[in-house]
This record gives sequence, structure tokens and C-alpha cells, in this order.
Amino acid sequence: MAIQEIRNSIKSGIIRDDEGYDIIVNGQKRTFRDLKDVAYDAALVLKTTSRGRDKIEIVDRATGQRIEMLEDGRTR
Repeated sequence: MAIQEIRNSIKSGIIRDDEGYDIIVNGQKRTFRDLKDVAYDAALVLKTTSRGRDKIEIVDRATGQRIEMLEDGRTR
């Protein structure tokens, strides 16, 4: 995790709508993470605890890009 990424995420102390990552479970927004690495780790934990039954996605709030977490930790 880069120091600059941490500084940028907490510079104002208030998370804006275009900062961070949402984690979506079966089409429903479930949680928010401010750092990319933490969002990926959280999505992987959700995917492994659901035993692959749930569709887990990470949404970059800045770009709107959706990334699906696969059961083996890869993304698409």
C-alpha cells in the first residue's frame, strides 16, 4: 500500500462520493472500503465465506468500473 494513496484517502477526513470502493453482494451494496488493497481482501473473504454461491463485485467509485471477484481470488 502506497503512502501517497493513504494520504490522498484521508486528506480531508471526509470520504467523497467519488473516492473509495463499494463491495456489492448479489447486486446489493454491502460495504465500503477506502483503499484498493483492503477492498480486494474484503471481497475475497466474502467470496470464500459464501462458498462461491454469491456474486461479489468491487466498484471503483471514481470510475464506476465493476470487477467481479472469482472464488480462487482472481478477478474479471
